Amino acid sequence: MGHRQRYGWTMREETDKLLIYLGRLTGQVPILQMVLGYLMADPTRVRFVDSLRTDAELGMSISAHRRIELPISPWQGFIRGVPVPDPVAWIQAARAIRADIEIRLSSDDPIVMQLVQPLIGPVREQRERQAMEERMHGLRQELDRTLDLYNEVRHLMEIDQERHQELEKFLTMAETEMQNMGRELTQLKARIEDEPTS
Repeated sequence: MGHRQRYGWTMREETDKLLIYLGRLTGQVPILQMVLGYLMADPTRVRFVDSLRTDAELGMSISAHRRIELPISPWQGFIRGVPVPDPVAWIQAARAIRADIEIRLSSDDPIVMQLVQPLIGPVREQRERQAMEERMHGLRQELDRTLDLYNEVRHLMEIDQERHQELEKFLTMAETEMQNMGRELTQLKARIEDEPTS
């Protein structure tokens, strides 16, 4: 538990450091000053990501460039995947939704990129782990259904001798499918157990 607390605290410190640096870097961009002020009030909700999920409750993209002029807005907010270009409306909605805030950051500033990289990695790992757990859950359900069907077919074979050959083929297919699912489950379980818990 101590490791988890230390890790969480380190992430918060690193997030604070990046938000403060972004605030200084974008002093001439009022829209970003407003949004960064809101984020700094509760940095524990902030999650820097390499890509925004379409189903994320709260998200935003921030573009903070020093040397290049880009024809894109420095900020774009999203609520449940719907674009919200007005930061005031986004902040009002975000105050009512108690969820993490995903932020995709683009910048040509080497310090920004250096600060954001260690924050993106853990979020990516968390997403990958979640996807593997969801896949395992789906496989277990599919395995249960296939096993139920397999048992029903075996019962049918006992009472319907005429269809024995046809049903035998189905059983062979079901056995192969269950073996494949079992292998994938074992591999996913091993991958999850090998990952360090953060």
